[in-house]
Amino acid sequence: MEIRQRVREVTVQNGWSLVKINQVPDQPGVASQIFTKIAAAGVPIGMILQNASVERMTDVSIAVRAEHTARAVDTLEEARRAIGAGSVTAENGLATVAIVGTGILTDASYVGRVFQTLAEAGVNILAIGTSEIRLTIVVEEGATQKAQQALHRAFQVGETPAAAGADASPRKGTLGMTGADASPRRGLSG
Repeated sequence: MEIRQRVREVTVQNGWSLVKINQVPDQPGVASQIFTKIAAAGVPIGMILQNASVERMTDVSIAVRAEHTARAVDTLEEARRAIGAGSVTAENGLATVAIVGTGILTDASYVGRVFQTLAEAGVNILAIGTSEIRLTIVVEEGATQKAQQALHRAFQVGETPAAAGADASPRKGTLGMTGADASPRRGLSG
């Protein structure tokens, strides 16, 4: 039952893009130049990712809502020219799947179970972000239902204790949606 107590919900939010600036010089001040331009352009960021440096070069990606993708690409193009980086690319049609619960990141068994569950469901992970109570994963929009249903089953989210051993499929209304209009709950940016 410990699993049930820690994982409170699994949410999905469609409409994300990953915008990446490739071959960024790995030196002090470069991130400041990139994110000062992003801030000046007013591009809201849901997640920041940086690869490990290889030969003093790295890649920096930001997750943005789809409606901000063009502005993010234009801004990173400007930054790319200023810092002497490689190309800027954008991957659209993405979504976030967030596993929310107190203490899930301090117990490696939860994190391991998340990734094992997604692997068994055939869900490809494009990016991973964490906060104190949330593990957020970026996937293709087409994989969200499969990912969320598998995680609901694995962590018994949306079930009563008596139902946990029975049919583990999510109940109506537990797929990360709220209200009568079934609008998505907050995901990556929350």
